[in-house]
Amino acid sequence: MTTTKREERSRLAVILQRLAPDLAAELAKVEDVRELPREVREAIVDVLGHECAQRGLDRDEELNSYGREIEALVESLGLDE
Repeated sequence: MTTTKREERSRLAVILQRLAPDLAAELAKVEDVRELPREVREAIVDVLGHECAQRGLDRDEELNSYGREIEALVESLGLDE
């Protein structure tokens, strides 16, 4: 299943609102997550990485569906470009 940028942004907003409201507020200021300053995107990746380690792995430490979703959200931030 492919998600749109809007869906990714919406899902990211929900996760950040729970984990890092200050970063959710930054996200609310832009239409495209790649418009955020690099340091804000890096902070979001840190939060998502911690969340993935906490809830995104199965008992064999493989990514579960939530972990794969987080991985896709990290990719959508465009830090490896």
